[in-house]
Amino acid sequence: MKRLRLFWLMVIAFALAILLALCGMLGFIGLSFSGSVPSTSFRVGLREAADSYAVILGDYYAANDQSWSGVERRLAAPPFTGQGNFYSYVLLDQQGDVLASTDSMHTEALLPGDEFNQSGLPAMPIAPDPPRLSNRRTPMRGPSEQADIMIHGQHIGALIVRPDFGFQDRGSDAPFNTRPDSFLWGVWRSFAIAGVGFGGLLIGLAVLFARRLTRPLRGLTKASEALAAGRLDTRVPGVRIRELDELATAFNRMAERLSSADAQRRQMTADIAHELRTPLSIIRGRLEGLQDGVYQATPEHVGGLLHETAMLERLVDDLRLLALAEAGQLPLYRESSDPHALLEGAVHAFTDQAHTQSIQFQIEAPAELPEVDVDPQRISQVLKNLLSNALRYTPIGGVVTLRAAIDPAAESTLILSVQDSGPGIEPDDLPHLFDRFWRANRSRTRGSGGSGLGLAIVKQIVEAHGGHVAVNSTIGQGTTFSIHLPIVRDEH
Repeated sequence: MKRLRLFWLMVIAFALAILLALCGMLGFIGLSFSGSVPSTSFRVGLREAADSYAVILGDYYAANDQSWSGVERRLAAPPFTGQGNFYSYVLLDQQGDVLASTDSMHTEALLPGDEFNQSGLPAMPIAPDPPRLSNRRTPMRGPSEQADIMIHGQHIGALIVRPDFGFQDRGSDAPFNTRPDSFLWGVWRSFAIAGVGFGGLLIGLAVLFARRLTRPLRGLTKASEALAAGRLDTRVPGVRIRELDELATAFNRMAERLSSADAQRRQMTADIAHELRTPLSIIRGRLEGLQDGVYQATPEHVGGLLHETAMLERLVDDLRLLALAEAGQLPLYRESSDPHALLEGAVHAFTDQAHTQSIQFQIEAPAELPEVDVDPQRISQVLKNLLSNALRYTPIGGVVTLRAAIDPAAESTLILSVQDSGPGIEPDDLPHLFDRFWRANRSRTRGSGGSGLGLAIVKQIVEAHGGHVAVNSTIGQGTTFSIHLPIVRDEH
């Protein structure tokens, strides 16, 4: 199936609309001229013309010794004919039979040299009464008006007036008057010339507008093909048309995100390879040492291998957890949980480590706090990750404070926070805290500073619960991590 281009479809649509508009306009003008759709003013004008011309014919009848003799010549003379007269006339006698009609004569019936006196009557002798044209009333095409001709209160005949703009030659069956000197021919010719010129101008504008609409779309199509081919730096320029400009902006935003995601993917792949290589290299080296007899299979060496294996297993588990959370497939076993119990459970897990480092734990939480709808194991994992970081950066003799409170800006949210008294984090580092494999202290290694996945896991778990995590840090005063969770309100 051959597909039509949008450009030609729009041009054809514009052309059809213009053609229909011109045809409708010309048709309306034609109907107005022909009287097929007469207006009130048209009817009033026709009525007034019938009345005035009936008076003229009545004067002719009285001045002609009360006879209709020679009335054909009178109908062929002004004001019944001539420039600006667009009516046809039919004269009826008292019985309603046709005496004369402009449809049966041409305006040329008045020969050159004929002259009229001041009354409008011919100066030549009056001919005998003409024979009646028919013994029946003439059929009238289109709207018409009939005026009675009266003399001294006596009915002597009637005049029927109808519009005649040259659609037919008088006395001819031709559908249109095609004489070059006819009024309608000039009108139609003028409208045809104006219609062709105006239609051509509109078609030109239609082509211009269609091109302005389709050109950005063609550019967007080429950019999409380039993006699909892997050129992620492809962008499209903005345009003046609002909807197309919004489409271009959305495309550029999509391309930017794809480029960023591709860069993150590449970086993550490199980071994962680096993080896996280290424990695997250690394990391989020690196993080769055991195989070559360099090391003995002592509990100390086996314990080192188990430690590296455990760290490798933890790294794989963390990566799997992140993948599930980002895909929205992390299983959560929600239940109503007491915030005090969550904080105390996390503190209990690090009591010995805090005691060893001479770090004090403090819990600040009101006695009456609503429960939260969470997976307690996952939230405990979040709090433990935050406490592990806090203990890592809090100096000896420092304080780590855990708080629980209702968010003053949203009463349906509970805030759990972990604050340390460490050195704080540089402002430039704050936006990257939740990135994978990122460490604020570049000198810390996997062995001393963790895998760099802890805060990324915190963010994903909290967002899986419908909440969010925030961080606030001041150099020399410490850092505070806050997690915002929805509250479960008791409906009983």
